[in-house]
Amino acid sequence: MPQVDTFGEWVGFLVSRGLVGTIQLAAIASITTVLLAGALAIGRISPVRALRIIARVDVDLFRSIPLLALLIFFFFGLGPLLGLSAFWLAVAALTFTESAYLGEVYRGALESIPASQWEAARSLGMSWRRIVRLIVIPQAVLPAIPATVNLLIAVIKDSALASLIAVGELTLSATILTSLTFKPVEVYLVVGLIYLAIIVPLSLLANYSERIVERRVGLRMATVSLLVAPEIALPLPAGRERVPPEVDQR
Repeated sequence: MPQVDTFGEWVGFLVSRGLVGTIQLAAIASITTVLLAGALAIGRISPVRALRIIARVDVDLFRSIPLLALLIFFFFGLGPLLGLSAFWLAVAALTFTESAYLGEVYRGALESIPASQWEAARSLGMSWRRIVRLIVIPQAVLPAIPATVNLLIAVIKDSALASLIAVGELTLSATILTSLTFKPVEVYLVVGLIYLAIIVPLSLLANYSERIVERRVGLRMATVSLLVAPEIALPLPAGRERVPPEVDQR
């Protein structure tokens, strides 16, 4: 039984038992989410119909299922079948849920490239893959940075739900500490302060990256929650031409 009699011991318990787990979970889930979101975005604009359908089904499906329901399904359904630990099941649930939103943001960044650039590249004999790899993606990376930072914030906050399937993260540690001290208000106040210490610097980083994008790219980007309206996270400036669907599918 750990000693948690003083405030310092509370903080030490929450950091050693919970914060480390939260950071590990959020870091791994963020990396896998960015990779899957990139694949979904490219799939959505792919000239291959099957890839477009698969990407669209994935986005619509996982945007429709609450993260909590997905965690419970993975834990009780897939966990016993695949033999995965609760930690990796939480990583999978966070990845599928968050990538469905971030993938749409990335798709908006890819489609913000003017149609004239696609047509000019095709006139030079470039294939669709080379156009995407050499022209479209390099220009879409910078506008997508603020949304990616916002993703990290969302993953950190949503990782608290992993405590329901006994993943050793900050919220679960707070629950254990509450059962030892019988002081839930004080314990969760400390937890809230720890989350603030993590989220506030990331929010400032998102705002800073947004200003950089505004200056260098000329896009007016709003810091929008990925869980509310990712479609408007990358609005186009006045007069900017989107790639028409018929160009995407050639």
